[in-house]
Amino acid sequence: MTGPTRLFTWGRPSSGWAWRVVRAGTCALAVLGGTTAPVVGQDEIVARGNQTYQDGDYAGAIEAYQAVRDRGFTSAGLEYNLGNAHFKSGSLGRAILHWERALVLSPGDPDTQANLELARSLTVDAIEPMPTFWLVSAVSWWVGLLSRSALIVVVAGGWLVLAGGLIVWILARGDTGRAAGRWTAVAGGVVVLVLGANLLLRELGVTQPERAVIMVEAVAARAAPAQDDDLTLFEVHEGTRVRLDQRTGEWAEVVLDDGKVGWIPLSAMEII
Repeated sequence: MTGPTRLFTWGRPSSGWAWRVVRAGTCALAVLGGTTAPVVGQDEIVARGNQTYQDGDYAGAIEAYQAVRDRGFTSAGLEYNLGNAHFKSGSLGRAILHWERALVLSPGDPDTQANLELARSLTVDAIEPMPTFWLVSAVSWWVGLLSRSALIVVVAGGWLVLAGGLIVWILARGDTGRAAGRWTAVAGGVVVLVLGANLLLRELGVTQPERAVIMVEAVAARAAPAQDDDLTLFEVHEGTRVRLDQRTGEWAEVVLDDGKVGWIPLSAMEII
């Protein structure tokens, strides 16, 4: 995923804010909260976008949300809202794109997954995913178990527990204190080792193949990177998610979830 220069995280507080999901064809707004000091001014723009959305001015909402994103800020909530606004505007491809981005930032979010399920049911391409090897599925589940921000907090907490346990272990005078410090350090070390590896893999993108969403109504997938209709293998339509395998010039070899492979111009898609 290509992202902004800075990460703007709107929180999802336990109370005081409503998060609603697309149900039965109705698209609702995710309200953003929890802004932080470095983003002074961005919350006002988001609030304006929220209001224009509520007023039914979806183009205005998109303009406001996109203005925040263009300044180098993003969050799962912002991407979710952009997806909602694009969906209500009738732009299925862009709605799917932003919901996919929201899911990358907040894996497993039920609202985003429900929205994507609805949107994919409206796309032209009915793609039946190929079965995934259980080990690959297990690793993907593990890597996507927590959001990036939650992982950072938990790993940082693990380091503090590890350091505190080591200090107690070294300075404690009695056997009971040293044992408590030792086991505390072990617990912190396990958290750092297991979830730190998770965070490292995610940051390196080892388990996250580059994916994109088709943005045009229809595009031919060809056997080679060339504008030759005789090389056409099949067509891909707006909103379909593809995996990028390799690039050459203005072309990318893509793989669909059902295993089909073909070359498509990069101009016909946007990277998630």
